[in-house]
Amino acid sequence: MRISKIQIKSYRSCENTVFLPDSELTALIGPNGSGKTNILSAIKLLSSLLYVRRRSSLKRREESLYTASEIKTWFNMNGKTVIHNAKVNLVVNEKNEDEVIESSESWYMFDITGSRKKAYIPLEIIYDISHFGKMNVHGSARDRSGFLKKYLEERGFDEKSLSVMISISEYIANISYYSASQFTNPSNCPISFEVEAEGNSGLRRGISIRSSHKTFLYNMYSEFKENTEAYSEFFNIVGPSGIGLIDKIDFKEIETSSSSVSVLTGGTVRKREKINLMVVPGFTISESTLSPSQLSEGTFKTLALIFNLVTDKSSMLMIEEPEVCVHHGLLNSIIELINIYSKEKQIFISTHSDTVLDNVDIENVFSVKRDSSKGTIVKNISKILKNEEMKALKEYLQTEGSLGEYWKHGDLENV
Repeated sequence: MRISKIQIKSYRSCENTVFLPDSELTALIGPNGSGKTNILSAIKLLSSLLYVRRRSSLKRREESLYTASEIKTWFNMNGKTVIHNAKVNLVVNEKNEDEVIESSESWYMFDITGSRKKAYIPLEIIYDISHFGKMNVHGSARDRSGFLKKYLEERGFDEKSLSVMISISEYIANISYYSASQFTNPSNCPISFEVEAEGNSGLRRGISIRSSHKTFLYNMYSEFKENTEAYSEFFNIVGPSGIGLIDKIDFKEIETSSSSVSVLTGGTVRKREKINLMVVPGFTISESTLSPSQLSEGTFKTLALIFNLVTDKSSMLMIEEPEVCVHHGLLNSIIELINIYSKEKQIFISTHSDTVLDNVDIENVFSVKRDSSKGTIVKNISKILKNEEMKALKEYLQTEGSLGEYWKHGDLENV
């Protein structure tokens, strides 16, 4: 499955932004303020549609605080197109993040059903059905899928339609987002974190895993502990046999205990002892072992970026400015990795780097501009060049210079 087309209306600088992303790698270039981040954020909002009705407390806010936007997405499934359209009301929360508090969603699946009718079903219901199966109605459990199948049948949609919707909800749930700004200032990173002790089911969840830094460390520890192929691949890339960013990664485990006391009916006191683990990560560089907070910002961000790229199991990965704080030589290797992994999943990147452009094909480059009346406009460079212009550019790239150099001189901006 891939996203084949996107239309974003009335969202930040995207007044009516429409474009057809590449099925593998889409590189968004353009000046600051053109709307590159807004495009990625709009796609990220699709994930918020999976949890809209669980934020009922937000609905009590003044309607004047709402922002009405629309995100229309064309999904390509084995050559067949399914269109999902979401009209949403947004608010900015206390973390300065957009949250969808209300949505009106429709599905158009002519390639699947042969019908031009639309189904009006929220993504959240579809996603819940795929995960929980049942819903509570006045205190009793009721089969969600059976209820929805009947609803769809009454409107001319068969069981295959529901299967397609569930597949798309799973795809959206597995969209990942990486931004270098998540990992600013490693000195704020904790030098340890706590996890529940290993039980019959193996490694358990982390305790109070909230910050991006700690989440990254916990995810790395999980992959390390389970000795996954992805972790081995990650270390082979960053370790001595790869780019040599670090020599060794280790996680020291220290048992900790906690107790809780509860009083039962009749005055019986019950005391429970709980054994957890304090995990202390260590990174060895040139025979010195450093805690995460002692790593340079460039090293920390590079580790996080490569780890996310290699171990990420998502259906789509969005990467904002992979070049931030990354050494020029390392950046070439990272873009090479991005090109490799884009064969497995759809990847979007936004960039200001000519080095990034030097390592991608012209067909993957999309120019982003902001028009004073039309808002953000996105165009595929290879699609807007005339045949003779494209031929001349390819000849230039083969004989004289690079795409990054061509862009640095402003020629791509003037196409």
